[in-house]
Amino acid sequence: MKSKTGKTIKLRLVEVSDYAFIHSLRVAPEKNKFLSAVDDNPELQKVWLQKYKQREQNGEEFYFIIERLDNQETVGTMRAYDVDPERMSIRCGSWILNDNKTLTSAVESILLTWDFMREHHFKYLIVDARKEHVSALRFIKKISHRYYGEDETNFFYEIDVEKFAESFYQPNQHYVSPELVDGEI
Repeated sequence: MKSKTGKTIKLRLVEVSDYAFIHSLRVAPEKNKFLSAVDDNPELQKVWLQKYKQREQNGEEFYFIIERLDNQETVGTMRAYDVDPERMSIRCGSWILNDNKTLTSAVESILLTWDFMREHHFKYLIVDARKEHVSALRFIKKISHRYYGEDETNFFYEIDVEKFAESFYQPNQHYVSPELVDGEI
């Protein structure tokens, strides 16, 4: 499987065998207060991932694992879904990092995800965060270009892929070095 590599992490597509790790993130009390609820049965996550792999093959959705480079420990996830082919936009979510993440995992993972989206010709990323998730909203406002909307529980912000290159990617590209990229996802 090909991946995107930064300075301290690697972003790769999820495999069905990642189900137990993903489930452990989604049920961790300190992480799940800002997530939609999942069943306690990890086998249901496995079934969901088996169905997801078909959506991935169809280019409808992409689910990434975030792995440390120094010890290959799996430390997080990020998902891209709800592809709008007319507008060339995609939503990003399920962005969860555990306590074993590297200091720069958050910045690196958004930079690597942006690189993936740009290579796949997406023009806009729609990101969301729960209204009460103050730290996530602070980061999203830093990287987004405009308020996109809200629902009962979430705020949505839009990232213009090209504007992101100037406003966030270029000043932070030292976190991801092009010569370290293993290959395209």
